[in-house]
Amino acid sequence: EKPHLNGVYTFFMKNDLSSVVLVFNDRNELVLQLRAAKDDNFPLHWDFSAAGGITPGENHKTAAKRELREELGIKVDLDYIGEEFYQDNDFTDKLYIYKTKHNGPFIPDSNEVEEVRFFKLEQIEEMLKAGVKFHPEFIYLWNKGILKEIREG
Repeated sequence: EKPHLNGVYTFFMKNDLSSVVLVFNDRNELVLQLRAAKDDNFPLHWDFSAAGGITPGENHKTAAKRELREELGIKVDLDYIGEEFYQDNDFTDKLYIYKTKHNGPFIPDSNEVEEVRFFKLEQIEEMLKAGVKFHPEFIYLWNKGILKEIREG
């Protein structure tokens, strides 16, 4: 009975595909964006350098480059890292993860991004411990140790 219920539950879950980009500078600091105050989802939460949904018919690398242009105003080459699944109670998101190097400047879209700033990973860890608001998918990848692995890899 339980597998059947899980199957029904999974069938009704919302499933998404998203591209995530992690931008590091020459000092191995990570760019984070503070989501705009008027954002519908997680306003004023720190988030990946750039991220967003993949539109139907779009491949994940094209989506990653589009999000970088839209959110940070940059065009750069990307290195594909891998995939992760994020799941909460009624939502599953397949994350395609990319990284790149860029020292700025950035031209953030004020409709989507409140602020863009470089952080040492140790600073991010302190912010998380202090209860600073972060997007749940960022927290998920952070807790899995993936961001540290990517920086060191």
